Amino acid sequence: MNLRKKLGLLVVVATGATLLGLSPANVLPGRTSGTTVAQAASTINAKHQGMVGDAKTANNDALQAMIDKWSGSVTIHVPKGTYLFDKGAIKLHSNITFKFDKGAVFRITDGNRVNFAYPSPEAGYDGGISNVTWKGATFQGDNTAKGQSVFTQSIHHATNVNFDKCVFDNAESPTGHYIDIDGSHNVNITNSVFTGFNGSQDFKEAIQVDYSNKKAMSYKNKGDKYDNLPSYDVTVDNNQFLPVSKKSGQVSSYAPNPIGEHAIYGHGKAGIIHDVHFTNNTVVDPKPLMDDGVATIHFKGISNLWITGNQFINQHVLGSGNYIYLLNSEPNYTMTNLNITDNTFTNVNPTKQYVFLDSTSADNPMTDVTITGNKAITQKTGATFVKGNFPLTGDTINISDNKITKGSVVDTNVTSQQTITNTTVHKPSSNSNSSSSSKPKPQKLKKRKQTNKSEKYVAGLDTQHAQLADNFDKYSLYNHIRGHKNWNIMKYNWKKQKKMRVYIDMRATADTGKWYRIRFSKKSTTKYWIRAKALVFDTFTNEEYSRDLTLMKIYPVYTRPFDDPLLAKQKGTTADIAERRVTITHRVKRTDSNGKVTTYYQMSNGLWTRALAFDLDS
Repeated sequence: MNLRKKLGLLVVVATGATLLGLSPANVLPGRTSGTTVAQAASTINAKHQGMVGDAKTANNDALQAMIDKWSGSVTIHVPKGTYLFDKGAIKLHSNITFKFDKGAVFRITDGNRVNFAYPSPEAGYDGGISNVTWKGATFQGDNTAKGQSVFTQSIHHATNVNFDKCVFDNAESPTGHYIDIDGSHNVNITNSVFTGFNGSQDFKEAIQVDYSNKKAMSYKNKGDKYDNLPSYDVTVDNNQFLPVSKKSGQVSSYAPNPIGEHAIYGHGKAGIIHDVHFTNNTVVDPKPLMDDGVATIHFKGISNLWITGNQFINQHVLGSGNYIYLLNSEPNYTMTNLNITDNTFTNVNPTKQYVFLDSTSADNPMTDVTITGNKAITQKTGATFVKGNFPLTGDTINISDNKITKGSVVDTNVTSQQTITNTTVHKPSSNSNSSSSSKPKPQKLKKRKQTNKSEKYVAGLDTQHAQLADNFDKYSLYNHIRGHKNWNIMKYNWKKQKKMRVYIDMRATADTGKWYRIRFSKKSTTKYWIRAKALVFDTFTNEEYSRDLTLMKIYPVYTRPFDDPLLAKQKGTTADIAERRVTITHRVKRTDSNGKVTTYYQMSNGLWTRALAFDLDS
């Protein structure tokens, strides 16, 4: 690391030695118009070569010029900084390594898109480039009113491509992938983090293992040759696929679907995808995929597949129909050596089954299938772990020791392997509140007889709140409503009251008027009664609203909209509702004192939940 920081521009001499004492290690051939040219391995500093990490200057041209200039075996050291990119494509060459310092970020914004192209001027597995490595890289995007900003790796006929300790942050194409592996092999993705997917084609995955076909490419590089060759020898190990989360922990953007593919070209005459290892990864809160023929992990026509030792967790999102779906659509190809072992499924709660094996030809079942040692913790039992549309029997089928255990929702903390700079990454929600009012000093209370002839109390969820009225300090606080037995006015210094929001857990109607029981912080155990006129509630606009929608996220379910003056009670969550497709009968828009609008829907069962719990595009 110290050596890299000292090195700027290195001059490669004809003998292969370099200046400044750098030895000619790792000498590898470069590809230049079909001619092999031996050059010494060099380390260059991206800033010294013209890149600017000020988060303002576009770096497309500078990066491309540097790559083109150093066409031999080169290591590009990227110092700390935020390197902005405009829309365009960056074309790579063989024998290139990117090493990012901590805090070095490639940034895309304003709905722009950058494709890293791995050119393939010739057909065949050796028609593209080789030996490309990214170490510690961060590719950061955003999703704004201008659209989703995108970074994509478009890998075609490439060999020995490696991503280690990288971050792909909120930058997946709504119609595509983070990493597109097309007709390539020896691709390794390890110890990395993938966040966020706002897909208009919601079956797309972060890592697509696909074929050398023009339709399969995320970026169509001019001059590339296509031959329908399948990718193979792909390892995806010890990575995390996480949602972009709000401070509350609720999902802002779903986690990416981690890996898969959905097409076979030329009916597999050039071969079928094979030798794929998806191991020791963590997937948290991907988008529920409910249609037939889709799943969180989906492969079509594959052999030698290992899905092993992974953790699949749903915390704020409801489950898909199928979680893993393997499909054989080719009657002349037998899918074989399929292994789904030792995975843990937490709160996934699929509506169909965890694993579905589907062969479109009844005479061509899958062989050498091993699905063993998997564990599922679920709120709802009933989903079968494995189903198939062919008999899951025979000497080559081993489906055993897969356990489904009923349990409550587990608030699973997943700590990101890498620092992600523009997003709160999946942390369990907290009800803590650091501020709390000090307890009042004990005061002598008068003993009184009850004078109220009528008192009616209604309890509600204790996290609801309201605003103190502007003239709140003219009202008194009571240990109980006025007119109740032993009611007293409590001493309280309103001048010390800075927070205008108070929390409410009960209301009362009596001969002496309308009352609410309040406290001055979430965690406070000291409660007071105050007249209803001392509080100002949010504004609610109610309208009839008829629409059928699909539940997608886990949100609380209430008897009334949250913060309703009549007080809502919680009746579980959307995960407790048996049917995912529900009818909406009313819509309420709640506007708080800051002008923020929150929308609630009433379902045909009479209960209310946030509009964000639904797939509003359906």
